[in-house]
Amino acid sequence: MAKFEGKTIEQAKVNAATQLGCAVKELTFKLIQTPKKGWLGLFQRSAIIEVTKVTKPVIATQTAPVTENSVLRAESETMQPLTDKEREQLENERHYKANLAKMKAESLALVDYLIDVFKQLAVEVQPQITQQTVHGLKIDLTTAEPGKVVGYHGCRINAMEVVASAFLIYHGVKDPQVQLNVGDYRERRKRALTKLGQQSVTRVIASHQAVFLDPMPARERKFLHQLLEKEPLVKTYSHGREPYRSIVIAPK
Repeated sequence: MAKFEGKTIEQAKVNAATQLGCAVKELTFKLIQTPKKGWLGLFQRSAIIEVTKVTKPVIATQTAPVTENSVLRAESETMQPLTDKEREQLENERHYKANLAKMKAESLALVDYLIDVFKQLAVEVQPQITQQTVHGLKIDLTTAEPGKVVGYHGCRINAMEVVASAFLIYHGVKDPQVQLNVGDYRERRKRALTKLGQQSVTRVIASHQAVFLDPMPARERKFLHQLLEKEPLVKTYSHGREPYRSIVIAPK
């Protein structure tokens, strides 16, 4: 049996449950020392309790959900242990469900956060989640002022994507990839990048000199790399450090 203390008996119970990782109702308590408030901060005395964790028998039923513990119980009852591959699949499924639940919860908090941030920039937006996976999140921003949301050459909306990803990381989401869109901006941007890439290839072939494009986000650089990788006379590579990393198109 372990001993725990707190300013009050209830606080001592909560401290015990927190440290033992269970609910208060799963513990039995024995009072060792009653609390005393003292006088002007002097002669105070904490409550001390002795705690025992109640062990409840686990009854397996056919309708119980399949969890790691239920599989281990079934394993011990049937004497047919899981293979390493089955254990790995079970663990991966458990992590996947936990990460997806985390993304769903924190993406809702992110929507409220984006509303507040844009309000500080004097822009009213209504975010709507259009796609959600364990690591990926797409949000459309409805607004009467799309130009203020996008910013000069997309600098504001790209910066907000970085902020949104940082928000999710801070709240425990692993490796999030956030894409913000307003209207058809991302589609128009892809068309503009395609045109820019084709014009740059023509310049490189004509001049036999490399072309350095303006800095752009990693997603746009990846799009251009994939777009131009089959061009027989040029090659592409990234240059510089974030957030000023850009693409170079050079002759082969």
